[in-house]
Amino acid sequence: MTVADRSRPTTTATTLTTTSSSGTDIEAAPGSRALDGHSSPTSGSSDPNHVLDTTRSNELSIRDEKQLGEVDDDASQHMEKDPDAGITFPEGGLRAWLSVLGGFWCTFITFGYLNSFGVFEDYYLQSFLSDKSSSQVAWIGAFQYFLLFAMGGVSGRLFDLGFFRPTFTFGCVLLVVSQMLLSLCTEYYQFFLCQGVGLGLSFGIVFNMGINCPAHHFLQRRAMAFGLIATGSSTGGIIFPIMIRRLIPIVGFGWTMRIVGFFALFAVISASLCLSTRLPPSIDVSDKSKGGWKQVKWVDLDAFRVPAYSWFVFACTVVMLGLYMPFTYMDVFSQVHNVPASGYYLSILNASSMFGRALPGLVADKVGRINVLLPHIAISAVLLIFFPLCVNVGGLVAFAVIFGFTSGCYVSLIPACCAQLGSTATVGTRNGMMFMVGSLGGLFGTPISGAILGDAPDYDWWGTAAFSFATVLVGSFAIATSRYFALNKQLRGKI
Repeated sequence: MTVADRSRPTTTATTLTTTSSSGTDIEAAPGSRALDGHSSPTSGSSDPNHVLDTTRSNELSIRDEKQLGEVDDDASQHMEKDPDAGITFPEGGLRAWLSVLGGFWCTFITFGYLNSFGVFEDYYLQSFLSDKSSSQVAWIGAFQYFLLFAMGGVSGRLFDLGFFRPTFTFGCVLLVVSQMLLSLCTEYYQFFLCQGVGLGLSFGIVFNMGINCPAHHFLQRRAMAFGLIATGSSTGGIIFPIMIRRLIPIVGFGWTMRIVGFFALFAVISASLCLSTRLPPSIDVSDKSKGGWKQVKWVDLDAFRVPAYSWFVFACTVVMLGLYMPFTYMDVFSQVHNVPASGYYLSILNASSMFGRALPGLVADKVGRINVLLPHIAISAVLLIFFPLCVNVGGLVAFAVIFGFTSGCYVSLIPACCAQLGSTATVGTRNGMMFMVGSLGGLFGTPISGAILGDAPDYDWWGTAAFSFATVLVGSFAIATSRYFALNKQLRGKI
């Protein structure tokens, strides 16, 4: 059963008002089916000045998916108005909320663990890797960020093709094995291979699979679902820094990493039991008569012909260059300036980001996902330039709380924002390509910040802050440009 089969008209020829994946009311063609699975006639035709079609520029979901055999001509007539027309979404229920819980565990053990790298940076510079510069050590964390996002291109496409379960299982096994091997590392190349490459690859698979499953269950409440999922990364970012910092003096680095490995085992088993998909594969690769694997486009460059999508991908890449600088250097900053309670500010930042991931998602479904993301990222850019001024407890706590909240919605809303720029049938591919390109920002951002920062005792905090400010600010303008094109070159509207 294909997505096209699901989208054939089944109701009487009545004008319906439905909602696109961006949350915008649009007028569906006669004979189409409302997204909640129920048809209800409207009182008269819709006012063309009131109805705003934000998906007209999303030709990718019509033209290219027809070439892939994902939709037929009848379905494409409805998808010109809404790429998800005819697909019903439960918007709740046991399987849907279990998928949200499973996604929570995925972000907890991937992004949450990765957000604690600042603790590793500080510890490595004082122990195993004391002969290395901060920029060299930062490459370990940067490569994790890079692979976490870069793997989205492959894992996202495999998700769309119906290979969720075997791919996810492989990622879970690799994650646990890499974490256990990390406990045996003592040399730079060993840390880079186990933590940078091994954990990075597994993070990329587990994270991307975990955030795509709930998209099969939610449309109108998708931003809220992604927001709840993303709180897992904040929860991990609270627990892991304190846990690692407290355990190392008691049981040593090796056993601390093994304890984290058992945490990881519990998290991935829980996630595997909770996550589920419900839509059929976008392409049946087992059908040799249609070309099998030959019909699969691993990288669909035609997607970048859509201006809103292209600008949004560019924005995510540039923002990644500077947004996570405080997550990496917060502990180093507090120690250099002898701020009391050093080691806890990263956990405060992650605790605040939990609210920044969940609360904006609740609002985004009502006023528009990009509409909510844009001001939060712009405020984050402004805050970054003031980071070097926070040299006391009050200033650093205030920065951690405010920046944690404003930057928190980035990871939770970008999948929902990207998902509304096309059909749910290919949400894994489009999110995957976005993460794959954006991974370049994660790869180079932290090492560039480290190179600008320099070595102790002559740290250049203002130069590092200026670089982060500039990149996130440029990203904010790019998000605004994406919004402009998504609204068909209008300044006002819900998107």
